[in-house]
Amino acid sequence: MGGSNFQNEHDWGPYLTKIAEGKLPIYRALTPTDEERMIRELILQMKLGEVDAAYFQGKFGTDIYRRFAGPIGKLQKQGFLTLDGKGLLLNREGLLQVDRLLHEFFLPEHR
Repeated sequence: MGGSNFQNEHDWGPYLTKIAEGKLPIYRALTPTDEERMIRELILQMKLGEVDAAYFQGKFGTDIYRRFAGPIGKLQKQGFLTLDGKGLLLNREGLLQVDRLLHEFFLPEHR
């Protein structure tokens, strides 16, 4: 909402307490930077199995091949990812464990 991400209370007790008090059950909120938004979109595309490099160049002015050369190279060497000329492709093995493979794409403070 308004460029910010909100997370509700994750435990039932505090959630219900805030509701009973007439408050929104928000636990925390974050307004991501442009780089954090770009990384979030990259992660979401990777979870779908394909990343369109031109999209990131056009929307964020980011060359994902350069910006993420280390993590991309590592996933290629491990056999989870290939480059197809348009972007990144995760294979079936990569998709089955994608959440475990994405940590190196995050900023250090979010790993």
